[in-house]
Amino acid sequence: MVKIGTRTCLCGIVALSPRLFLALALLSILLGAIHSLLKLARHTDAKTAPQRLWRTKKASESYGVVISVIDGDTVRLLDGRIVRYIGIDAPERSQPFYMEAKRENEKLVLRKRVHLQFDVQRKDQHGRWLAYVFVKTSGREIFVNAELVKRGYAMAYTVPPNVRYADLFVRLQREAVRSGKGLWREQRDRIATYIGNKRTLIFHRPTCKYAREISQPNRVVFRSRKGSMKAGYRPCKACQP
Repeated sequence: MVKIGTRTCLCGIVALSPRLFLALALLSILLGAIHSLLKLARHTDAKTAPQRLWRTKKASESYGVVISVIDGDTVRLLDGRIVRYIGIDAPERSQPFYMEAKRENEKLVLRKRVHLQFDVQRKDQHGRWLAYVFVKTSGREIFVNAELVKRGYAMAYTVPPNVRYADLFVRLQREAVRSGKGLWREQRDRIATYIGNKRTLIFHRPTCKYAREISQPNRVVFRSRKGSMKAGYRPCKACQP
């Protein structure tokens, strides 16, 4: 403040005012930004809380794309996980009917997005994920584990504590055995010694690929080689029964 005669000049204060106003303005902007950030954080928490709850509820489920089929009950996903189907067992590589079961599994899931549903135990001793597998085909969802048992390409195989669909698998297996589907037809044929074709009058070993191709109306079972030949059938040149 400067005195000129008896008058007081406020030019000193006026000279400081722009700096003060600028500082106050910056402080106001900063406080406003902090308030906006806090408000946004509260809004985000409220919005995402149901999503976190949903993930918790759906922790027993997952999704993936099948990039390869290992056998009739095991697949590999795009993310690297190997998934073993719960509750069923398909023939291994060295066992009869391995390729048939594997091809059937490929028809159902290969290069498709699958829905995985877990049970109590999620992994086996080999580090494979254990799951019930579902796939959408032509607008409907297929329960792959159950479908393979139903078609006779896998057997019911219950290993506690994963028993959620055990009764279903056993029931489907009974129906497949009774109908002689898939591997159960092969097992039924093995009880008999030879399989004859009524159309070609050729008989085969039950494991012969040509025996598998015989349609049910043309299929005849013989208990002995002698009985086959006595009935007018000749042996297959491929399997040499």
